[in-house]
Amino acid sequence: MAEMSKACVHDFFRALDRFEDRDFLFYKIQYDIAPTLAEIKPSSLMTFVNHKREMLTLWDRYKEGICQQLRVCYCELRRKDDRVIVLFYRDETLANCLAFWKNKNFLKGQGYADLPKVEDSLCLLRQRFEEECPHELGIFLGYPVEDVTAFMKGNGAPCLACKYWKVYQDVENALKTFEAYDEEREKVVQAVLSIQRKSA
Repeated sequence: MAEMSKACVHDFFRALDRFEDRDFLFYKIQYDIAPTLAEIKPSSLMTFVNHKREMLTLWDRYKEGICQQLRVCYCELRRKDDRVIVLFYRDETLANCLAFWKNKNFLKGQGYADLPKVEDSLCLLRQRFEEECPHELGIFLGYPVEDVTAFMKGNGAPCLACKYWKVYQDVENALKTFEAYDEEREKVVQAVLSIQRKSA
């Protein structure tokens, strides 16, 4: 499937702006975390701020119902006065990602040893997030450990591709993954545009 056109995405966000607050937030979350909802990405990150639309206020008001409707878990990694950073995940998918031997060995080296439950790992991640954005976040988000470690080394080597993460190895597989993520987002775009056309 070809990458979504900029015009199509633009039409999607214009359509979103016409929705009432709860529906606006619902479809915005559904779009941003679509690969996680499809269980092809272990988790997704979103930041809610009160800017053009009162996203932080809407999040606090509707988060429980929306997450229940989407059948997704969430963890607020960091909350400041004007924003909150939220990790969305499906428990089993994230658990499988963290248990994968390469990821598990890497996380052990970052202090995540003997944490059998997803909630325990998220608790430590949240503590680390209070100081800075920790490198191991990439593992939670489904980035290949090889790319996470290459980024950490920061030896000046240019990445080979960059979209959902910076790719240093296995570009072919990364591009296929990016395409799969985009396909899930496009499903949300088309659903919203269909709703908008029916109500016009």
